[in-house]
Amino acid sequence: MSYQVLKNRLTNGKPYAASTAIARITALADELAITQEQAEELTALAVQYGTSEAVTVEERLAALEATSLEHDTALMELAAMIAGGEI
Repeated sequence: MSYQVLKNRLTNGKPYAASTAIARITALADELAITQEQAEELTALAVQYGTSEAVTVEERLAALEATSLEHDTALMELAAMIAGGEI
């Protein structure tokens, strides 16, 4: 997993445990797949956006459904812009 992919995953709004993300970041840094500066930035993002407690399946599903609705709305707005109309 690359630095940019992990950064996108950390900031996309889907819930995750900060401890899990930090473990992945540490593994990437240990493998020298990312720099120390990148690891520090990703760790800060994991702490900022991650949860400190376990996320239940129901909470994760609710977050995924909310994100899906946001994407649907954005796609409808884009389609209206392309068609030259308004929603």
